[in-house]
Amino acid sequence: MTDLINTLGKRVTERWLAAIVLPSLLYVAIASWASLTGQDHAVDLPWTLRRLTDLWHGHGSGPVPAAAVVAAALAGAGLAGVAATVVAEDVVHRLWTIRGPQRRLDALRERTRRRWQGRDPQPPQRYLPQRATVIGERFRLIGERVHAQYGLSVTAAWPRLWILTSADTRALISAAHQRYHGDAVLTAWGLLYLPWTARWWPAALIAAAVLAFGHRRARASSATLATLIEATVDAHATDLARVVGVDLPEGRVTPSEGNKINDILVKRA
Repeated sequence: MTDLINTLGKRVTERWLAAIVLPSLLYVAIASWASLTGQDHAVDLPWTLRRLTDLWHGHGSGPVPAAAVVAAALAGAGLAGVAATVVAEDVVHRLWTIRGPQRRLDALRERTRRRWQGRDPQPPQRYLPQRATVIGERFRLIGERVHAQYGLSVTAAWPRLWILTSADTRALISAAHQRYHGDAVLTAWGLLYLPWTARWWPAALIAAAVLAFGHRRARASSATLATLIEATVDAHATDLARVVGVDLPEGRVTPSEGNKINDILVKRA
């Protein structure tokens, strides 16, 4: 048991270092470089080293204590890590899931209609794009497909379905959510590098690379997370019906039973 706890603790520490501490320290280092060199000496390594040497020795007032430098770096890294997490949750995820400009939505819907031509039967109109990004549309379609198939409200049903799932399923979904959140944090770092472009032009290259890589990863992780959530509903919809006392004449949840379940879950019945 002790070995297991130590192993899990080591894994948590490794994830924490990889996800927060190391990117935060890298951000502090790059921000310090940008503040020190500016545009004129952005990639002038010899000048930067001489400038660092001057600062280290304090222009004759004695060397700067190493402990003070480490403490300042860790404090800055901590603040940067908090900022990245907040930006990921309050900016990046919202940008990925906003409704978006109407012109873009119209173009996406027209493209989808052309792709649907010749299909019989035609997919429901609710399946037409209503979000500007692929990520946002994936998450939105979970609720639309579940409601079309079962009549269930995912918002109301999900907390109960989560309780009904096994520990293995919850661990699988949690891991997928952590990967998606990690990709949102990675994208947030790209946004945090953007302001430094006014001071240090290489920050634009860093920001562009991080934003592109984070978004690419998030497209994959969001697909995995959305698939797992929808699969969980498929696997446990009948369990939910039995738990709340709704009979299933057809042996499965149909929109009729789904509406009854919704009434019970939101306490309308």
